[in-house]
Amino acid sequence: MFLKKGQIALSFVLLVSGVIVEIVIAGSFVTYFLSNSGLGERLESRAVTAAYSGLWDALARISKNRDFLPSSNPYGLTIDNDSATINVSRTLDIGANVYVYSITSLGTAGTRERSIFGKAIVNRDTGQIQLQSVTDQALQ
Repeated sequence: MFLKKGQIALSFVLLVSGVIVEIVIAGSFVTYFLSNSGLGERLESRAVTAAYSGLWDALARISKNRDFLPSSNPYGLTIDNDSATINVSRTLDIGANVYVYSITSLGTAGTRERSIFGKAIVNRDTGQIQLQSVTDQALQ
């Protein structure tokens, strides 16, 4: 039986092209999964940044008015596509003549959320602000 050169070449081309298509498909899956793993880290970083922006916004409002009386409702702040929800409460320490502000800022970026808690003390006479602590808060 005589085979022509074209019949062998066709089989070889189909075999090689099938291997190339499999390599391209596998590479596409690897690229997709690697890019998605980095996306989660970027969203987490953006959520932390939004939360800190909310904390600094609350401190800026307090610094403009040392007798800043927070609302019982949290307020929102939008940073590009991310957001922060800020809740501020105030207590009065009569003995030390200071206001103690508690600030909770919840930063949201996409599906990620991060919460930051800060505590600031404001001298009622001089208006001096001391940032006592800033900590990450566990989400509930």
